[in-house]
Amino acid sequence: MSVLAATLFAVPAAAQPHPDNYANDCPEVMIIAVSGATDSTVDRDPMAEEQRRAWSNWVGNITDPAGERFAAEPDTIGWLYVPYPSTYGLSLNEVPTYQESTALGVAKTHQLLGQTKRKCGSATSFVLLGYSVGAEVMERVSREIGTRAEAATVSPDDVLGVVLVGDPYRPAGTPSYDGKVPPGGGFMSSERADYGELTDKIVSACRRWDIACDAPQRIAVLDLLLNVLGQIHFTVLDPLQTFTDTDAVLGGIVGRTLEHIVRDPQRWANSEETLLDIARREADRTEQVLDPDAPDPRATPAQLAGLYDWATGKGAPIVRQKLLAEGAGFVDDNADFFELLIQPYIFLGFAQHMLYWFAVGSNASDADNIVNWLADLAISSKTADEPVPAHP
Repeated sequence: MSVLAATLFAVPAAAQPHPDNYANDCPEVMIIAVSGATDSTVDRDPMAEEQRRAWSNWVGNITDPAGERFAAEPDTIGWLYVPYPSTYGLSLNEVPTYQESTALGVAKTHQLLGQTKRKCGSATSFVLLGYSVGAEVMERVSREIGTRAEAATVSPDDVLGVVLVGDPYRPAGTPSYDGKVPPGGGFMSSERADYGELTDKIVSACRRWDIACDAPQRIAVLDLLLNVLGQIHFTVLDPLQTFTDTDAVLGGIVGRTLEHIVRDPQRWANSEETLLDIARREADRTEQVLDPDAPDPRATPAQLAGLYDWATGKGAPIVRQKLLAEGAGFVDDNADFFELLIQPYIFLGFAQHMLYWFAVGSNASDADNIVNWLADLAISSKTADEPVPAHP
């Protein structure tokens, strides 16, 4: 076996907490960290350090050095790794789908935040850190916390800052921490999001050509496809499961899309909203995964019959005009699709998504700069009248 193969397939040593991690106490700053895909499990010990491998524990390149920075000042920094499946739904046996995994990550993050807040009260403030899929988890958590009332158990005032590294939901044009502005946005969505009171506390780290966070903006079909795939189990030993899931997912999207239209077909026909817009929205069921009672409205046969009668009767002129606009809208929504092929996304995207961690410890990597930002944030939190730094 080659040295590379031996490294990649090495059995991890027993996981141990970092000696400078004060998460068992009530540190002044608690980092809640969500790693990327395949880098966590539902039963992971939140304080355990995993052995570094080619794909493993990247966020540890930020948490560990941040703790070491304050080794002489106990109880300044602590961190917890969020245990969640971190799966794509692809395995020999059935594992959670991408959307199920993300939803579980969001739920577990809120659980850790709530537990720490109830234990430590105002003595501890939080920094939220996520990489790749973990950045999507933290992006969703930030949207929820940022719009909460001050009376909530964990409110916006409890959060010192949020770091999203390679965020697949990065809004297009969001500056990276270094002041550079990659022109694209997250390949899951590049739309503006409402972070409420956390808007000015969010720091993005995005490298040019990292397709996760710097994809072309107008690639709506890819966005829809990813959300469809994110609901499917790709179980190698049970391929029928994949076909069953695909049928159910597509049926659900179509049913919910049509239900949206039949509520008020004339209003929809006169709007600028396209079928693709609705389908993209209805394909994201992440927030409904953990709620078995979440509504799943679908058009009934009677509603569809009524829609057909209207569309072929008095609504026919409006429908014809809408269908013509649909074609132009589809082209516009996907105008940048071929940029994926003619620009170096395919050749550089994966590498750029990993290079945040290149040359860690040299004070030249993205990870080192984020550690510096975290250190400044922790120091500033010690004195209430000191301003919080906007970026590293």
